[in-house]
Amino acid sequence: MATWRLRVALHTHTSYSDGLDSPTQLVAKAAQQGLHSIAITDHDILAALSEAQQTGLHCGVEVLVGVELTVQYQQYDDVHLLGYFFDPTHAALQVQLALAQQHRVQRGVEMLERINALLVQDGKAPLDKERVLQSARGALTRPHLAHALIARGYASNIQSAFENFLIPCNVPKAALGVEEALALFAQAGGVCSLAHPGTLSTDPDVLHPLLDAFKAMGLVGLEVYHHCHYPDALALFQSCATRYGLVATGGSDYHGRPEGAVLGQIAPGYAVPEHVLLDLQRAH
Repeated sequence: MATWRLRVALHTHTSYSDGLDSPTQLVAKAAQQGLHSIAITDHDILAALSEAQQTGLHCGVEVLVGVELTVQYQQYDDVHLLGYFFDPTHAALQVQLALAQQHRVQRGVEMLERINALLVQDGKAPLDKERVLQSARGALTRPHLAHALIARGYASNIQSAFENFLIPCNVPKAALGVEEALALFAQAGGVCSLAHPGTLSTDPDVLHPLLDAFKAMGLVGLEVYHHCHYPDALALFQSCATRYGLVATGGSDYHGRPEGAVLGQIAPGYAVPEHVLLDLQRAH
């Protein structure tokens, strides 16, 4: 497979959601690695945008408006949409993001309480609620809880934290429909791409009806290029994008973790192709 220049990254996270880097740190890393455009797509929140764009002006990195919104469709309660090019001041979108963020925090606190009850039941000291919330900067997510469990020695790694605590103590996510979310982003002047479709399925018989329905609702893009899709699923999602006339978007889904994705890459030496941004801009 041919290599691409490391130029863009359309799926990244900061410490305002479940990433480790501050907006300034993330943009500085993008500049160091030669990226010219990135989209910060924190979960349900735009708080990183202003700081990131200011840093981008100094570093020569274009910071695009973006967000990752969790929605539901039929039995799928964890569908992720990546929104781009929308007006961040759009009133209805701001309201929905505020509601989603409020539920995300409430969900995290309730999960923390369930985890602490489980720890006390096992004769262990509970996690410090205020310390965990402070480390999460107000956007408490499951990775924040996992790292808190690891720091106290209650889990050896992220996987064990999920298996032993986060999955048993799970709280359902907020229920916003795909069609409602797509319409909302369209009203705000934006477009949406379906994030990491491999987390939904890699079975064409399952994917095709989903993409057919989402396309009819207004979906514009499909995140073909993602570190979890390389190399086996890449061809499948490329064919899906072509079949349904969706823009092939891409981002490593960078969170700043040493064991996770590399900023702007889908695999070592294989960068997110530059054309994904150009194609998305044309579609918009």
